[in-house]
Amino acid sequence: MITVDNPVSKVYSIWSAAVENKVGKGNYSMSQSGTLASNKTKYARIFMMGNPTRDGDLEGDECSTIPAFQVDSFAKGTKALSEVYAIDDVSHKAMVGMGFRRSYGPELLENSDSTIKRVVSRYSRVYTGQLLGEKVSS
Repeated sequence: MITVDNPVSKVYSIWSAAVENKVGKGNYSMSQSGTLASNKTKYARIFMMGNPTRDGDLEGDECSTIPAFQVDSFAKGTKALSEVYAIDDVSHKAMVGMGFRRSYGPELLENSDSTIKRVVSRYSRVYTGQLLGEKVSS
């Protein structure tokens, strides 16, 4: 059976390297739980929303899938609103660089703590086993 690999680790590796420059070392995660830690002024997280088969055959082989990710950007403090959009912009460039297209957002959402600003963007793409810019292994 041929199965298209799940790209979550590759996407996280490329995305986290890009956002680390904006939010700082360790201020990003792949976890859906929690929000901005009280001692951080900038934070970003990404998580996979699903990876359904797009094209397959009757034997169960996958030819392509459609991975979808959500990215949440958080900021607090002075200029939090402009900062949260700047984080989203860096994240967006990383996702587009891997061939994803934004399917939702960027949307500013209310947070339980009004001092924390949160912007949400969602991305998806057809995936056949390789991200844009990724070297093909022989």
